Order: sequence, then structure tokens, then C-alpha cells
Amino acid sequence: MDSEDQRRKSWENALADALPVSPFLIGGVVSALFFASFLLTAFLSGVAIVVVRPDEVSLSSHAWAALALSLLWFAILGIGRYTVAGNLRDARLLVGLAPNITAAEVERHALGVTPRELSRSRLAGLAGFVAGAVLYSIAVLGLRQNGWPAFETPVDIWMLCIVSLLVMQLLRRIYFLRGDTRFFSDALKGLEPDLSDISQLDAFGRVALRGALPWFAVSGVVALLLVGQDADGITAPALVLTLAAAFFVFSRPMLRSHRVIRQAKYRDLARLRSEIRRNERAFREGGEAAREAALMLTAFIALERRLERMREWPLDLQTAGRLLLYAAIPLGSWVGAGAVNIALEALVG
Repeated sequence: MDSEDQRRKSWENALADALPVSPFLIGGVVSALFFASFLLTAFLSGVAIVVVRPDEVSLSSHAWAALALSLLWFAILGIGRYTVAGNLRDARLLVGLAPNITAAEVERHALGVTPRELSRSRLAGLAGFVAGAVLYSIAVLGLRQNGWPAFETPVDIWMLCIVSLLVMQLLRRIYFLRGDTRFFSDALKGLEPDLSDISQLDAFGRVALRGALPWFAVSGVVALLLVGQDADGITAPALVLTLAAAFFVFSRPMLRSHRVIRQAKYRDLARLRSEIRRNERAFREGGEAAREAALMLTAFIALERRLERMREWPLDLQTAGRLLLYAAIPLGSWVGAGAVNIALEALVG
């Protein structure tokens, strides 16, 4: 294997492969550890974790933000690894169907990324770390107006670090998802779908939905911030943008797949209708050929009706149901946040 074919795994994928547990468990444990580190920091610095008011009991704004930021690690690590494993599984199903997906290419993809791609992902991560630190310091802590006293408590420093690390990881994951997107986009080039079994192409729908899942998860985290922060002017547009990004990421590959299926469908319909017209002419002319043409007409018309009713989207019922479930994640977060407040009120009361 020459230097161009050498592959290396990111630390997230290497960690997931080394541990014989679910990627969701890994993401959940990491999220819990980050939130526990916030609780310890807040406790040692004297920052309130639970706020008791005459009319309600809830987590403090800092605690809500820390919970949301910690859950983002679940989205990045758990869902990210789930996406990688699922996409590889579907890529293997497309071997032999898509001319640009071969068994050798899939295995190379399974080994990881090239050293050059890994280096570029690190540069993207470094840029994300710096950008996250700068944006949080200016937009949230008000460094430009307050100067260094903006870093008033250890909690502020904890928030700065966690936001910087999260933006770093998000940019790295976006870079890696870009490679997956290109891999499956190439699979559509030159693809001639077998319209007798369109379900073989449902893999493209599953891949598109997995690409959108991290954005749906982020929208759920933003919905948590809507409950716990007095910053609707920021969090409400962020919720709309993350949901829009999720549907955009899902719809783009779906539209490409739809175009390929639709073109193949209408090519076959054009051929069938040409045969129907030819047999209609033979039937009208009468004679021995008319009896054969009548039989063929019945078969061709049945095929035409079947082809007209054939779906043009690589989306089975299970994937469509998951899409609706994922779109409801922000609502679930909002309901869950309300349940947390009710439980706190009952506990304190």
C-alpha cells in the first residue's frame, strides 16, 4: 500500500473501535463527565446550580447552558460514530449496484482517512478552537467592553473551554462528513437503477438521514437553551437555523437520488409507451399479428401502470418515520426540560 492509499482513523473512531460498547454509551459517558466537571467547578466557585424563586424552581442559566453543551458531546461522539458505521454498512449494500462503489473502495473507506485529510481536519479543528474562544469571549462574556475582568469566575473559564472544544470538534466532524457526502455522491454517477426493485436504493435515504441527524440533535440542544436562557433573540434564530440545516442536509442527497430514479423511470416509460403504440398499430391492422399484439398490449399496459405508481424517492416507511421522529427532537427537549423543572420543584418543595 503506497503513501496515497495509507489510511488512519480519527481519535474518535479509534476510541470507538477499541471499546466494545455502543457509541451512544461512549457519547453519554463523555457528556456525563463534562457535566460533572461543571458541577464541581460551580460548587467550588460558589455559583448557584439550582435557582429557587417564589413562583418556580429551576436550574440556573449556567447549569442549563452546561447541560446543553455537555449533551453536544453526545451528538458529536455517539451520533458521529453511529453515522460512520451505518454509512459503511450501506456502502457495502451498494457494491454491485452503483458502478463507482467497489468492494475495494469501500474497504479503503473503512480504514479511515488519508494522512493529508487527517492533517487538514486538525487544521479545521484548530481554527474552530480559536473561533469558538474568540466568539464566546466577545459575544457572551463581553471581552471588548469589560476587558479581562469578563472572566469573573471559574465557571466562565469552564464555559470558554467547553465552547472552544465543541466548535473544534464540530468543524472536524463537518470536514469528515464532507468526505462521506462526496463518496455517496460519486455513487450516483452513471447509476442505472433496477426499477424492478427500487428498495435497493433505500440506502441513499438512510445515508441522507444520518447526515442530518447531528443537526437535529444540535437543534434539540438549542431547544434546551431556549428553556434555560434569557436570550431568545439568539437561541430562537439558532433553533430555526439548525432545523433548516438538518432539512437541507437531508434533502440535498435525496434530490440527487430522486433525479436519477425519475430519469430512469421516464426513460423506461418512454420505451414502454413506444412499444404500446407499435402493438396498437399491429392490433388495428388485424391478422395473425393482431392476436400476438393483443397479448403484448395487456402486458405492456400492466407494466406501464406499475411503473407509473412506482415511488421516485429512495425513502422507505422506516426511514420516513425516523425523519419525523428526529424532527420532533426539539419538542422532546423542551418537554424534557419542563420535566426537569417539575422534578426539581418537587424535590426542593
